[in-house]
Amino acid sequence: MMPPDRKPGIACGGNWIVDLVKVVDFYPPENALANILAESQGGGGCAHNVTLNLAKFDDTLDLYALGVIGEDSNGEFLLNECREFPHINVDQLKTTDQERTSYTVVFNVKSTGRRTFFHYRGANRLFTPERVDLDRLPVGLFHLGYLLLLDGMDQPDDKFITVAARFLHDAQKRGIYTSIDLVSEDSDRFNRIVPHALRYTNFCIINDFEAEKLSGIPIRSETGISSHQLRKIAKTLFEHGVNDLVAIHFPEGGYLLARDGTEIIQPSVELPDEFIVGSTGAGDSFCAGMLYGLYNRWGHEKTLRFATCAGAMNLSDLTTTGGIKPWEEVWAIQEEYPFRQDVFSAD
Repeated sequence: MMPPDRKPGIACGGNWIVDLVKVVDFYPPENALANILAESQGGGGCAHNVTLNLAKFDDTLDLYALGVIGEDSNGEFLLNECREFPHINVDQLKTTDQERTSYTVVFNVKSTGRRTFFHYRGANRLFTPERVDLDRLPVGLFHLGYLLLLDGMDQPDDKFITVAARFLHDAQKRGIYTSIDLVSEDSDRFNRIVPHALRYTNFCIINDFEAEKLSGIPIRSETGISSHQLRKIAKTLFEHGVNDLVAIHFPEGGYLLARDGTEIIQPSVELPDEFIVGSTGAGDSFCAGMLYGLYNRWGHEKTLRFATCAGAMNLSDLTTTGGIKPWEEVWAIQEEYPFRQDVFSAD
């Protein structure tokens, strides 16, 4: 939980991306045709999505955007999104003429909600600790993401093994609680890069794919999501060095294990088909919900439930943040729709 003397604000640093989202009837094999049913342009990336979600939750919250964008129309698009919220400080969202703003083409299959990403790394590869003035961040909480998609942060460091680990260490030395998220990259880099950062991470908030890649432990058994396996995964991440809390999200719900032994399983909201428009950014909405609850010192149960509601609310819009409302409205979604039943197994 946040300390009693926490500073009044949250910073989010990392990936700033323009998402070009296409909803298709199915994902075709090579040389075949699929139909585009809808499309949109919006901001994306961990830092963008979490910052905008938090801004929509609470217009009294001091937020600080950190990252690198290009001096181009996509970069201006992202800046203008932030400028719609006076409580987002963009002084450390730097522009560069060395690279174009990062962008992703997202193909979202309407019938399944499954997404496929084609990504241009762009200016995000230039985000390093040297571009951040930690002494000018009057915050109590800093969220960094996505590791494995930030070339400058994933580079080797002589003392801390990775640059990200050094950066998180330096933030903690200033009394700032740290949080991280990962990208769902199907590679062997997870255990070469991520565990070093976990040693300086208070809150690790990741999805099921990333949790399995980090731990080598499957989440699902033949009878559903395994609470036993979730516990093993979270304990493995604590062994890697996570300081305070592990939270894992997946379509069926969310799971939380705290250093003090508190363990909570939360089913997801059962939504009608007509409510669901897209799923891009749902994990970042869950993450923002977790950070908001932790920052406000809500209990673990309320925090995880709110994060689950935020992830559900995200599904109502095609863009990454368009479905998010003030926190009271996000919280109220549970009054309109029930939580899912019988999705967890004790196996």
